[in-house]
Amino acid sequence: HMLHTITPLSDVPRAQLDPITTLSEKLSVFALALSRPLRHETIAMCCDQRQRGVGIFAFDSKLKLTQIIERIIGAAISIDSATKICLLSSRQGAGRDATDASQFFMAKNRCQDAGLELTDWFLVAHGETCILQ
Repeated sequence: HMLHTITPLSDVPRAQLDPITTLSEKLSVFALALSRPLRHETIAMCCDQRQRGVGIFAFDSKLKLTQIIERIIGAAISIDSATKICLLSSRQGAGRDATDASQFFMAKNRCQDAGLELTDWFLVAHGETCILQ
């Protein structure tokens, strides 16, 4: 499932007001938070039950998702209204890793144990964005 560009939309969903439901809406929010030039970074966007953005956190890290998911969960559970998490990882232009699917599965389970739903994980590489759901 490829999404070609990661450029901010003109009407980005507003925090705590607009639901963020489509992949392009999620990407538009991430595009605002993403460091340029790309570096090793994972961004977590927290949404409430009505899919409104209630918090965004950036983690500067070369570690695997399974190694930072506890930090992500810790940040998310500090927001009372957060029920869902969507992630985007940039690896300084490097693409997918063979362990991505299993890492996403494990991270999803860790989130579930903490009462959070991990919905999507976007991976940004040179010129393309992959998604795990």
